[in-house]
Amino acid sequence: MLGKRFRMEVEEELRKGYAQGDREVPGILLRYLDLCGLPPHPRNLLMRWADSRIRRGSGWMDVDMLQFNTPTPFRSVYINGRLFGIPVDGLDIYSRSHGEMIIRALKFLKLADEGGAPMDQSALVTILSEAPLLPSLLFAEYTEWSELDENMVEARIRDHGTAAGGIFTFDDRGRFIKFYTEDKYCAEFNMEQHPWSVEVLSYQDTGGFLYPSECTATWHLPDGDLKYFHGRIGEAEFNINTL
Repeated sequence: MLGKRFRMEVEEELRKGYAQGDREVPGILLRYLDLCGLPPHPRNLLMRWADSRIRRGSGWMDVDMLQFNTPTPFRSVYINGRLFGIPVDGLDIYSRSHGEMIIRALKFLKLADEGGAPMDQSALVTILSEAPLLPSLLFAEYTEWSELDENMVEARIRDHGTAAGGIFTFDDRGRFIKFYTEDKYCAEFNMEQHPWSVEVLSYQDTGGFLYPSECTATWHLPDGDLKYFHGRIGEAEFNINTL
């Protein structure tokens, strides 16, 4: 059922139009786009994640993930994996200004079903963290940018009353390497708010552009850092017309 909902939501997004943004952005973002050869205004992005794993409790779940983003803003990730040998699927989505995280075992046993204002903000800030992956988000009307120094920019994103922000770090070559925010809630810890970061560990040459490859996500908890995601982007495709 979650896979069917993923496809229905994506197909609905594909039928929508895309209004190109023209917001001015700091030079460091333009340098990043130029270095990587990325298109500045793609209308959507489809990513297939491979060799990936998500922490569930004290263990790790190997997963395959199919992800679709648009600058409306919209983000949907269909997750398919196994936990202790049991088939698990999930949907991590931000649509119509609301975020949800749903995880089920054997298609019907509910392991997680998170929504509400904390998930709205959490899902929206996750979209912001992936702006370098879908460059049209950099120029969207609902994003604001402020250059902190030659390697760091601060960003804010707003959508129908929900707002979130974070800091992007780029290396000396101009590649995006880290995003940090304090505007995300941790579903595994009773929706407590904790600092969260994403790191890009490597890049790949797709033959057309330079693109992030290996990525991790980490919660920065009072008792220490907790890495909860490690994955590799196996394929990235802009401007698809159908799944």
